[in-house]
Amino acid sequence: MKNLYKRWLIVGLSMSIFALANLRRKLEAQVEREIGNPATPPAKDGESKPTPVLPITDGRPSYATTVTFSGTVIRSGGRFALLETGGILYMLDSTGRAWPFEGEDVRVTGKLDTTTHLLHVDDIQAMAS
Repeated sequence: MKNLYKRWLIVGLSMSIFALANLRRKLEAQVEREIGNPATPPAKDGESKPTPVLPITDGRPSYATTVTFSGTVIRSGGRFALLETGGILYMLDSTGRAWPFEGEDVRVTGKLDTTTHLLHVDDIQAMAS
């Protein structure tokens, strides 16, 4: 009888792991679609839409020196992102630092990975109103 319980427990755990792995793949695909298609705000009259910077496609991470961007912290899917004043969307790696500033204008200092458009946050400061 114990062997039967062990078998059912193993089957149940295996199915749970499979379901969670499938969910993770779906969520990662959704994040990749969002990063690949950055949202830009609609252009105002007389202005052209800004063109997002395209990432380098050689597959290696490409970090710039420390950079500073100004913009608004927004949610993009399940992550936080910086919508720069120029209309470019940068995903933020530090959710813990970003969430207190959601919806606020901020100045973010960090290193930009140009292959993934991910901004590795060193510092976030609210901009004076």
